[in-house]
Amino acid sequence: MNEIPSELTGDNNDPVRSLSLLQQAYGELAQQLIDRTRELNQAQIALKACQQLKDQNQQNEAERSQLLARERELHELKSNFVTLASHEFRTPMGTILSSASLIGRYNSVDDGEKRERHVQRIKSAVHSLTGLLNDFLSLGQMEQQTLYGRPHPLDIVAFCEEVIDDMQVVIKPGQHVVYRHLSGRSAIVIDGQMVKNILINLLVNASKYSAEGKEIELTTTVQDDQLLITVKDEGIGIPDADKDKLFINFFRARNVIHVQGTGLGLYIVKRYVDLLGGTVTFTSQLDSGTIFTVQLPLPLPSE
Repeated sequence: MNEIPSELTGDNNDPVRSLSLLQQAYGELAQQLIDRTRELNQAQIALKACQQLKDQNQQNEAERSQLLARERELHELKSNFVTLASHEFRTPMGTILSSASLIGRYNSVDDGEKRERHVQRIKSAVHSLTGLLNDFLSLGQMEQQTLYGRPHPLDIVAFCEEVIDDMQVVIKPGQHVVYRHLSGRSAIVIDGQMVKNILINLLVNASKYSAEGKEIELTTTVQDDQLLITVKDEGIGIPDADKDKLFINFFRARNVIHVQGTGLGLYIVKRYVDLLGGTVTFTSQLDSGTIFTVQLPLPLPSE
């Protein structure tokens, strides 16, 4: 700032001139204050702009990190798909080719039983391939978030019995599914296709990890606005160390490595249950079996 004029600091007997000089000094000080205030405001605006730019850069960086993480996840998913597809498809395809080749050699009337045995092997392999393809298709739809619930009326008892009939060609020899509707009305409104996918995956798992001749129990209960489904098996059970990872895609428990599978079944179950707004829980004991419980919301019946 400018210094106070020397005329005001010395002896000056002219009051008019002193007042004039004082007003001039005040005006200069006021102008300097205005200028400094303007500069401060401009600096604050510039600082705010810099902070906003910094925040935007941080947000962009976070978005870039999320996109990179998503890209890595999709790449891993693709890699897992290729690995599993090449491995899991090889066995049923080999069965089909082998049985088809052998059928061509059985031309006599006495070979009818042998032909039928290989026809059944081919049918079983085709069902396995269909299940694998359905798993991967469901996974792709879920990852792209293209699935939506489409509720419609159905009879849960007739519905479950139909699913069990479809399962007869899939379960192991000697196994049978025992179904009971414990209580509540049978007429409900829900997305039947999603419920069917849940049931099939749970029943396939129960069969896959149980020995031949074992019983699989399926029950349903309707309580007001809830559908309760339980699937109980007498299989190998789930190790405690693996229970918290059971619904992760491609995860397989350490005691099932010797059993053919993709590690997608329970992941798909969980995703369908989430899409329907429900919950899925389980209890399991090694070498004793597992019980899965699915709880799904239902619209209340109209009065």
